[in-house]
Amino acid sequence: MYGKPIIVLVTSLLVANATPLVARADEPVAIIYPDYTSQYNSATGAVVFHTAQGHVSRSSKNNGADISTLVTFEFDQKYADNQCQLVFDLFNSTSTLSGSKKAQLYASLAPAYADASSWPSGNLRDQALGSIDVIKGGRATWQAGSGPLAPVNGSFPCSEIAGGIYGGEVVPQGDEVEIKWPAGYDGVKVLVW
Repeated sequence: MYGKPIIVLVTSLLVANATPLVARADEPVAIIYPDYTSQYNSATGAVVFHTAQGHVSRSSKNNGADISTLVTFEFDQKYADNQCQLVFDLFNSTSTLSGSKKAQLYASLAPAYADASSWPSGNLRDQALGSIDVIKGGRATWQAGSGPLAPVNGSFPCSEIAGGIYGGEVVPQGDEVEIKWPAGYDGVKVLVW
């Protein structure tokens, strides 16, 4: 008498709890962290290449020695048919945030590849991609920049970058701000959908 309903119930539970064989639509296919994270000192022009930490800092007490973070990404051609999204997360317990909690994201004309005692004029900063309101324990909210390549909500076709090497910069915004994160675990990354 109860055999058929129990079989249907058990089958339904097994199907409902089965792990899908393909990526779910609400989860990225890949998460790409920068291959290199470097720090740029705006007062000296120095670049400290391939650091273990991203650092964005501006203070009225640092005599104009703002720190921005330069990131270098290498993108695999296999993602050319996907959608990409540039995001900034601050989930890691060692990440810190104070001051305005704001930063700006820029594309770079060329990525950083070595330590340098000075950096070319303008820091090779290119188009403004957007401004972010950084959230400790969450994902930054996005406001699109003014450049023609500025993405809405950080989203763009991966075909624009697939198979290439690209640089970017995270710049302090506001009179007082400090943001630190472990490179390769938090901060700037690209989600592939």
